[in-house]
Amino acid sequence: MKVLIVGNYVNDRQISINRFVGLVEKGLRQKGHEIRRVQAQPIFGQLKSSPQGLGKWLGYIDKLIIFPVQLRQQLDWADIVCICDQALSYLTPYLKDCKYFVICHDLLAIRSALGEIPENPTSWTGKQYQAMILRGFKQAKYVVCSSEATRADVLRLTKITPEQTEVIEDCLSEGYGPMTRAAAVNLVAKFNINSDCPWLIHVGGDQWYKNRLGLLKIFKRLIAFPGLENCRLILMGKPLLPEMREFVNQNNLSAQVIELGTVSDEDLRAFYCLATALIFPSFQEGFGVPVIEAQSCGCPVFTSNRLPMTVIADDAAVYFDPTEHEAAATIIAENLLAPDRLEDLRQKGFINATRFTYERMIQSYDRLLPKL
Repeated sequence: MKVLIVGNYVNDRQISINRFVGLVEKGLRQKGHEIRRVQAQPIFGQLKSSPQGLGKWLGYIDKLIIFPVQLRQQLDWADIVCICDQALSYLTPYLKDCKYFVICHDLLAIRSALGEIPENPTSWTGKQYQAMILRGFKQAKYVVCSSEATRADVLRLTKITPEQTEVIEDCLSEGYGPMTRAAAVNLVAKFNINSDCPWLIHVGGDQWYKNRLGLLKIFKRLIAFPGLENCRLILMGKPLLPEMREFVNQNNLSAQVIELGTVSDEDLRAFYCLATALIFPSFQEGFGVPVIEAQSCGCPVFTSNRLPMTVIADDAAVYFDPTEHEAAATIIAENLLAPDRLEDLRQKGFINATRFTYERMIQSYDRLLPKL
């Protein structure tokens, strides 16, 4: 079949979504489908390449005015159109005569705009933008959700029927899994981090729901426990926001909180293999890929006692309330100081991660296409 994959605007720099789109594109091509990928290109956005300020408004011209015209020119070629992010649902009115489906990773931005998430207030213009996305999303002919938690939100906030939805969980990127300690040490040597200290890691962006300030508060309490004073917290992803960096400085954590920014998949795999644990205190997630990445590499996982993390990690993680920093630190400390418990988490994590293979995800999308 000829599948037209619609990806995100280039200047929005959606790293995780782009990685996911690449996996879907590669997998469907391997299944024998003919694939084209289209996405809004920076035209007015060339004047200022930024997801904020003037760049954001110029991007709206590229996304909302220019790209729909370009998309329509591709529709005659396609048997099926795949909208790879619910944030692109404003395009559904242009697809009325097409077979298509929307992949919904989460509805957090829409829920925030509706006032359901007070921790993440939305500006007036943001509310209008999300309302436009929601109007388009409600017209979707078929929706693939990344988790049951996301599917529940879809059914609650729209008139889309259960028969118009299904869950296809995300997968591990190819290449994740254990590596020898020597190989991992060699890969991360360039970062010059003291390997004699226990490493706790976090992987994620600067979105509110990642709860990175909460992570720092948990870490501050964690290193007060005897035996954990020398732990390092290694952050991979977007830089800390100013309020988070201020917390680090005010609490004299600069020597123990290490920001690496974005690292390669192979370096990330090495950090998972060497780390004592992943701490993943998100308030919300669409799926939570770092959880299964860590488990596949033998890294114990401590994460929030909220959906979808409790489903994704199953019985192979230790859970805590992400709003209770003292209690979370106590739970994590008790397990970090128990080698047998950490080894049990490693072994269970290996098993759990096998549920989320690349082949399983692609087979699910391949089976979906003829049904549309």
